[in-house]
Amino acid sequence: MTSTMTVRASFVSLSDREIAILQAAGGAADPMQRQQAVGIVLAKSGDDERRAREILGASYLEQTQPSFHLIPRGDAMADEVSFTAAYARLAEATSHFTVADRETLAGVLDREPTTLAPLRMILGLTHNELAVAIRTLNPELRTTGGSVKKFERPEPGAGVPAAASAAGRRRSELIGHIVTTVEAVLGRTILQVPDAVAEQFHSKLDKRDTRDGWTSVAADAGGVPYSALLYQRYVGGVWRQVQDAYSEVKGDAVLEYPLRDLLIANGIAHHHTKSGAAGAAETAARYGLSPGPDFVIPDESPLLVIESKVGEDGGTVRDKAARIRAMTIAANSKGLKPCALVDGKGWSERVNALVDVVIATQGRTYSLSTIDHVLELPEIRALST
Repeated sequence: MTSTMTVRASFVSLSDREIAILQAAGGAADPMQRQQAVGIVLAKSGDDERRAREILGASYLEQTQPSFHLIPRGDAMADEVSFTAAYARLAEATSHFTVADRETLAGVLDREPTTLAPLRMILGLTHNELAVAIRTLNPELRTTGGSVKKFERPEPGAGVPAAASAAGRRRSELIGHIVTTVEAVLGRTILQVPDAVAEQFHSKLDKRDTRDGWTSVAADAGGVPYSALLYQRYVGGVWRQVQDAYSEVKGDAVLEYPLRDLLIANGIAHHHTKSGAAGAAETAARYGLSPGPDFVIPDESPLLVIESKVGEDGGTVRDKAARIRAMTIAANSKGLKPCALVDGKGWSERVNALVDVVIATQGRTYSLSTIDHVLELPEIRALST
């Protein structure tokens, strides 16, 4: 500590050798090289400090990459083949949407619950939004997005409950509520655009296939111009539903799962925090750390912790950097080495936030492209089998 303070007091100008160290830090496998680069920044002041931070930030930024082009896979969304088959059954049952009365819709939903997916897409509603619409019509109901989703995509082997059973009656009632709500939404008797904001907003139904209710649905069922598809992407995004369904999973899958797999492959004992606030709270309580980090290594008698954050815009990056810094304070207070795993284009919009993370972790900040360098940390090398 004394030597560091002495160096800080002398404020040595930035040398060519120091510049080379800063430029190489972000891709360095040796954690001591990373720590050395942080020491260089801390030893500077004024223009030299600003330049050192810029070089260090650029070095680490070079290792990050965007993830906005990555679309998660998983069971929360039906695949295209399944969706197309469900649409075909819905179209056939309704004579290509020319016969879409209550009895017809209720019948096809009862026989083929998966047809709710294309029916929801006609309205442009998520599971949660459809549940809210159902409760708007009948506030006494407790229908949730989860119950709608469970109906649409029942668990394999679940089977259809007998109509006379309590579960069967609840299922029939839900189908009735869904059909009533579909009619109300498409008939624009609910979810209307308030007059006060009509100049600024329009309805989800103000699109070519639902502009005139079932009449325009039936017309477009025969085919739409390619330009219509492109416009729909333009205003809503072709992958929007998938992105929303996996908003939390994507952050986990981009960084946490690769790190988890790396640790397992190398026989490194660790605690991996469960997703969500509840998981973080559980880790915080177990290890006396707040906020609870994503990884604690090893899981017994910990030596270091790792927090991972994907950021695709500057605003979220600023908040995520603050959380990482808070984690480093908590870890340091317990004598643990704090590390970070970051990625996403948002860090390029907040380079200073990235540098703050690098300094807070003493250079132990990695990205997906340098994730293997985590294995070079002395604490992890000692645990590797």
